[in-house]
Amino acid sequence: MNRLFVLFLFLILIVSLNAQSKSITTISGFANDYVGKEVKVFVIEDYLSQMRTQIASSEVEADSTFSMSFYNSQTRKLRLEVDGNYFHIYTQPKAEYELFIESSSPYMSENAKGVEVDFYFLGLDTTDINYKILLFEDFQYSFLQANYNKRTRNSVDFVEKLDTFKIQITEKYKNDTSTFFKKYVKFSVASLDDLAFMGHRNEYEKFDFYIKPETVWYQNDRYMEYILNYYKMYEKQLPQKVNEAFYAAVIKSSPSLAMNALGGDYALKNIRLRELIMLKMLSEVFYTNDYPQTNILTIMDSVSNHAFFSENKVISNNLKHRLLDLVPGTKMPSFGLDINGEKKYRDDFSGKHTYIQFVSKDIQKSINDLPLLRKLQQKYNKHINFVTVLVTDEKDPLLSDATPFIKEHNIAWDLAVLTNKSNVLKKMSVATYPQYLLMDAQGNVVSAPALSPRPNNDYETIELYLMQIKRQYERLEYNQE
Repeated sequence: MNRLFVLFLFLILIVSLNAQSKSITTISGFANDYVGKEVKVFVIEDYLSQMRTQIASSEVEADSTFSMSFYNSQTRKLRLEVDGNYFHIYTQPKAEYELFIESSSPYMSENAKGVEVDFYFLGLDTTDINYKILLFEDFQYSFLQANYNKRTRNSVDFVEKLDTFKIQITEKYKNDTSTFFKKYVKFSVASLDDLAFMGHRNEYEKFDFYIKPETVWYQNDRYMEYILNYYKMYEKQLPQKVNEAFYAAVIKSSPSLAMNALGGDYALKNIRLRELIMLKMLSEVFYTNDYPQTNILTIMDSVSNHAFFSENKVISNNLKHRLLDLVPGTKMPSFGLDINGEKKYRDDFSGKHTYIQFVSKDIQKSINDLPLLRKLQQKYNKHINFVTVLVTDEKDPLLSDATPFIKEHNIAWDLAVLTNKSNVLKKMSVATYPQYLLMDAQGNVVSAPALSPRPNNDYETIELYLMQIKRQYERLEYNQE
């Protein structure tokens, strides 16, 4: 009996190993400018939190080659990183990819970090997902370039051409057997509907045509982009009764009541999708004053352990960790910065609000914000601390003496220079430049990331907040007189 059991386990092991061997993906190639550096491969765990997990790595050899193989059971988008820079490719099981990685973006300094770099495929099978997507994107771009601009987007003519394009796409790919690619194309085309304001489908029609027939494709980036945009700030769009029931469920910290409440919305009948969108809504209202944060975290804890679907368990857990990363109202992580030869720590900035700017020496766009910060510092320095953190490479002489940079940019406030591998950047979740943080007088996070001195797409800047902070301090000073 024991022998039969052992034999049975052995057969299961053989079958399992055989299945895994058929799901191996290999990425190799050349990276001439990265000899001695490590190429890393990450899966995107989910598209809500954007959390990533490393699954493979390879050092670039002296002859500039690298190679790595890893288990890959599905077609998906992966992120590759090398020496602080990154790019994305699609991969499918049993595939082999040969790449040539460029040194950096042609629009950035060759020493820039944290930027998307160019790469090329060295031979690509016509049945590969990357080949299909590249051709489709080129086809779609050609259509938009020929037919879409600000003058035509409201025209009936454009809508008619868009409908014709959709028919052409359907006919062109009707025999394709890749589910991933078909969903990628479908939701790329779905996004084009948002370009036409006259004669395009309304939200219910879009839901019925695009979303309702589908399951949730968690690892299809184009599907997830469409879903996250369709349900953006959806809590505000719920019918009043559904919204009230959802709010009551959150007050009771009950995920089951929240799920039941959301079931009253026409576009949330699918239970898998409903659970996903519930998590999205909770993460969006977390930073408002409308819903208690403790209750939201309690619900996410429950979903992390008892979700109806395993994918949503992962998403809930990831979102919870993401929300607790530099949450407004919590203590800013402890840090130390060398400023003018003096070590300053978080608590040394207490007594005033502190506006921290992170810029990269190799990204001119971030350096261009320095004159804007100078104007703010001149207006608000009595009540607000200003700190610029310059990020550069390990060999930069500015690390030992920042005087040339200070003189060049007329910096009259605190400046610290860090290497791009500094632990401070990890603590502050700084990955792009420029980036800003706002800390209150007690060392608590006010906003992370904070608004920039430069207007965003909604024409907002940080100055309104700084003005309010200034007035608050002035009122306190007046009351103390």
